[in-house]
Amino acid sequence: MLRLLSLFIIICLLPCGASFAQGQKEEAPPSAVKAPDADFTELKHTKSGRIDKIIDGLTVLLKDGTIIRLASIDIPDFSIWRDAPYSEEALALLQKTLPEGTEVMMYQTRMAKKGRITRMHHELAHLVTKKDNIWIQGLLLANGLARVYTAPDAAEMLDQMLKTEQEARKSKIGIWADDSPYLILTPETAEKASGEFAIVEGVVESSASVRNDIYLNFGKDWKKDFTIKISPEDRKKLAHKGIDPLGMAHQKLRVRGWIRDYNGPMIELEDPSHLEYPLTEPAETPSEPILQNNDKSPRVESKFLTN
Repeated sequence: MLRLLSLFIIICLLPCGASFAQGQKEEAPPSAVKAPDADFTELKHTKSGRIDKIIDGLTVLLKDGTIIRLASIDIPDFSIWRDAPYSEEALALLQKTLPEGTEVMMYQTRMAKKGRITRMHHELAHLVTKKDNIWIQGLLLANGLARVYTAPDAAEMLDQMLKTEQEARKSKIGIWADDSPYLILTPETAEKASGEFAIVEGVVESSASVRNDIYLNFGKDWKKDFTIKISPEDRKKLAHKGIDPLGMAHQKLRVRGWIRDYNGPMIELEDPSHLEYPLTEPAETPSEPILQNNDKSPRVESKFLTN
């Protein structure tokens, strides 16, 4: 009798349980931000192939053994020695977008003897899917998982990339979230990123030429303030664009590069493409960054489905 009663109770509960389960709809995670359309006319289509696997957030392997390093972008926490949430998010996005067998096209600088091969003998290229025309660099930038970092003398598609990076900053996603340690720095906070690659924005206090090098000072005390050093070679490149660094005093600009300590924090300009002047967008008010060497991993604003 007891067994029959128990069975009756279970049977009565089953429809209720099923109805309850049907009523609970799982909230779908947000999808990835779409990559912008891209114009590759500055580059040359050098190769097509199929994806074998994704090595990391910046590197993919083709079926023929070609290793491609994604050109002109940087993932700030890229490391194999520590937790790297943005790199992991980038890896997951590439795995989702470029499953094994995906047909892709490589676009590289038109200079065949310069700017196509890395020191590790990997192909340095922009990558786009053949079927859906997804620009991979643009996808990572749009989702706030990378920032622009062009190699010297290889600044193709710079304007397109900077525009995409700017849109991600406006959306405050990924590395541009309010609590990210990789936000744009001010001249006053630049020293916190000593030894790191960073982006700094501010008003030039004064400019000076010392032994043919140009120094842009962002304070009244050049021995302590943030400074940009511009070599004679880069000064000539800027001159070809009609820009005189000595005329930048009291102007607002943005620079990206490695910060080192030399009479205060300093960036030695690697290439004119790392200098945004004049700013073609409304200047931002940089936020106070979290120290990059703290123990807390930054919160990642995931904008796409992960496996």
